[in-house]
Amino acid sequence: MQVNAQATRVAQPRRRLDYKWIVAMVVVIAVFMSILDQTIVNIAIPRLQIAFGADIHNVQWVLTAYILTLGVVTPTSAFFSDRLGIKRFYLISLVLFTAGSALCGLAWSLPALIFFRVLQGIGGAALFPLSITLLFREFPPQERGVAMGFFGIPALLAPALGPTLGGYLVTFAGWQLIFYINVPIGILAFFLASIFLQESRPEANTTFDFLGFIFVALGLGLVLYALSSASTDGWGSTTVVGCLVGGVLSLAIFITVELILVNRGRQPLLDLRLFANGPFTTSIIAGLFVVFSLFGGLFLLPIYLQNLRGQSAFESGLILLPQALASMVSVIVGGRLVDRIGVRAVMIPGLLILAVATWQLSFITAYSPFWWFQSMLVLRGVALGLTVQPLTVFGLSEVKPRQLGQASSMNTVMRSVSSSLGIAVLATLVQTQTKLHYARLAEQVTASSQLGQLLPRLQALLVARGADQHTAQVAALQIVYGLVQRQSFILALQDAFTVTVVIIGLAIISVLFVRGSRTRKSATIPEAAPAASGVPNEEEEASSPAFAMVE
Repeated sequence: MQVNAQATRVAQPRRRLDYKWIVAMVVVIAVFMSILDQTIVNIAIPRLQIAFGADIHNVQWVLTAYILTLGVVTPTSAFFSDRLGIKRFYLISLVLFTAGSALCGLAWSLPALIFFRVLQGIGGAALFPLSITLLFREFPPQERGVAMGFFGIPALLAPALGPTLGGYLVTFAGWQLIFYINVPIGILAFFLASIFLQESRPEANTTFDFLGFIFVALGLGLVLYALSSASTDGWGSTTVVGCLVGGVLSLAIFITVELILVNRGRQPLLDLRLFANGPFTTSIIAGLFVVFSLFGGLFLLPIYLQNLRGQSAFESGLILLPQALASMVSVIVGGRLVDRIGVRAVMIPGLLILAVATWQLSFITAYSPFWWFQSMLVLRGVALGLTVQPLTVFGLSEVKPRQLGQASSMNTVMRSVSSSLGIAVLATLVQTQTKLHYARLAEQVTASSQLGQLLPRLQALLVARGADQHTAQVAALQIVYGLVQRQSFILALQDAFTVTVVIIGLAIISVLFVRGSRTRKSATIPEAAPAASGVPNEEEEASSPAFAMVE
């Protein structure tokens, strides 16, 4: 009997270990699908313009509607996971996202496509925070670095593979396939989650904060719309300024409402007391700079390749592929290093690598060798794996189990805002600086300058090829000022990368305040052991019924 009891105790952790890795593999599929969708659509915008006969401003709503829906719906994921049970809500989200993807492929008009993208966004909003919650519920603190390293593979691989896959589908097939590709993946994820995930007990007394939802939805919607519109309308436009002011005021009212509810002992939509948690607040602040630097830079690379180097969408995706492979390797290594040497010891070198690569890109030209360019991309890929996921591990390291849904939702919202801000700021900067450099360079096109001396040579060459004098003069001027425009854009990209280096410096400073050190197994194993065996400890039983496992 004693031998059998010992065998049971030994077998139980092994069975639990198997389950937590099953959870990781299940949620990775859905995360990869949702993040891939956010990047794969970008490459199809020109094709959608042709398909629906619409201009860029109208087609842009295919992207903007999805982003706005994510920002508005994500804060509700904690409530619905408490109310319905995390597995049930996860399955509902998968169904909505997959059905929305199928309907997008069937869209007969641009308004229909935009509406179906909203439906798709409602389902996709909860997938990322729910996946993090499921992982952190199963993995003890000393193993969360490895778990997030595994989780980070799709989170970093999907944005880099998106342009490649989307470019291939758009070039050699139809735009509908960029949506249909989600259907088989979503069906697979649904059946795996139905079979392997275990349900949690819904919290009986959870109430929905309608007032808080109205103001946070309005605030986030206005802010994200302003950031999305800034690159086309300009930061000084009435639309952008009005939306930013209205969004900030709505968020201020939301914060007031949430604090009042907490003081009255009622359930808020988002528990702002999380910001009293030092690691969580520090990770949010550092994450703003880190995500800005990473995803703002990712936005500039396809522009350079397609607009200046003449690469097709598919060719651009292939050039970006080494960055994806480098990030896939480094995120696994980074996850293991976080568990051994701590978050700060991993992130600081990662940010320094990112700073060096971005600084080198600030010297980019229209004739930079592709081997050099891809070397810088590989360094950026390594930095991606060493920065994004470790910060999430640190931010959620001291969050109570009951607050994991709230914390992961808030973390997702802040990343959406900071990535949108990075893209909007750098896009506006490139547009503004291009005009300034063009005006300065155009003034320098004189008879004594190199471009000025090129004019008569071009004109003579065109005349020799049969053009009349006037036509040759106009064509020569167009060529010269085309070169000026091209050089202006290059200088603007250099300015954008220089600004990104400054932001990376701020990210390094913010990470210095991260207290993360190597996780001490002796301190964490007693706390994590009950969770690993599926039996919550007394503190978790009292404070976290929403995340306790059903016997």
